Amino acid sequence: MKFRCERDSLVEALATAARAVSSRTSTSMALGGVRIESVGNHLTVVGTDLDLTVHVSTEAIGITDGVCVAPAKLLADIVRSLEPGAVTIESEGDKIEIGAARSRFSLRTFPVDDFPSLPEPPQPATFLPAGGLASALRQVVRAASNDDARPLLTGVLIASEGNGVRLVATDSYRLALRDIEGSDAFVDNAQILVPARALAELQRLSALGSATKEAPSAPGDGKKPETTDVPTIGLSIGDHDVTFTAGDVKVSTRLLDGSYPDYRQLIPNEYPNRLHVGKDSLLDALRRVRLLVRDNTTPVRLSMRQGGVDLTVVSQEVGDASETVDADFDGEELTIAFNPTYLIDGVEAVSGDEVVLETVDATKPATVRAAEQTDFRYLLMPVRVS
Repeated sequence: MKFRCERDSLVEALATAARAVSSRTSTSMALGGVRIESVGNHLTVVGTDLDLTVHVSTEAIGITDGVCVAPAKLLADIVRSLEPGAVTIESEGDKIEIGAARSRFSLRTFPVDDFPSLPEPPQPATFLPAGGLASALRQVVRAASNDDARPLLTGVLIASEGNGVRLVATDSYRLALRDIEGSDAFVDNAQILVPARALAELQRLSALGSATKEAPSAPGDGKKPETTDVPTIGLSIGDHDVTFTAGDVKVSTRLLDGSYPDYRQLIPNEYPNRLHVGKDSLLDALRRVRLLVRDNTTPVRLSMRQGGVDLTVVSQEVGDASETVDADFDGEELTIAFNPTYLIDGVEAVSGDEVVLETVDATKPATVRAAEQTDFRYLLMPVRVS
């Protein structure tokens, strides 16, 4: 195999595929590598840990067709370090040669037969708006659990809801919920549970990263729009896996099996107390008082009253901090405490310049949302304090 490719295109392909490669020790050394295949002027790079698989396609100047499996992280780091311009890669036997300008590297490769035999990723069956999905992932994935002892909570529920799709994640301490209206990607109350790790990798792709504005959804019949003005993400759901297609990248992952907790019963029917505050003012104050927090057991207290909210952190080992933020408050004066990191996560996820914090009392879940939009809600359990 021999091909030539621009450094920036090659390093993006290698780094993207390498993110699916597990850093954990595996019985197969080849799982620490990426599979590189050159056919004509088409280059495909694949990385997998058997749960998550990333296929990347890009253009290259093909010289000799072939395939090899090279160390994922090391190869990406080498190509990234090269001078800008064309990079030539040639593999023969158990070695791969990397050359650019006056730089030359030679690496040992893994046997191609040791790399898992993976099915060709399916073509998209339906589409989601890239802008809506990008912002939804930014808001929701952060609330998923990292505890493998509770595997269902490490996933994000994607389900049909009304005239669109809903994403839900929770770690039992907080819950994030986002609706993407106008997309019929799911029908007949269908739902899937996707590992949050796969969605976090999807979120990092340039096809989503460039979708900074909320895009209208694809047509309701599930077919891709004839025009390409509106970026979309392809979706194909199998019996045990799902594949997202973003430009030249396909992210495939196994689905989590099980019944997701009934999150709807956690959402209060009404909130008698409502705090309306500037997002940046609240975030800045929270970050300052959090400087005194040394462990996850130290909460931030919010004392809400007419005209503002008082933030207080008391750390027995360090000291205490307090700050007042101007705000509009409607309801009975209330003091409620939260994990400051979780509260900051929720406020950061809100779109817009104004945040509404809705509460029932000091023991029931509170909701953080935007002042003008209702498509995103972030529920947070209070911390009990004496």
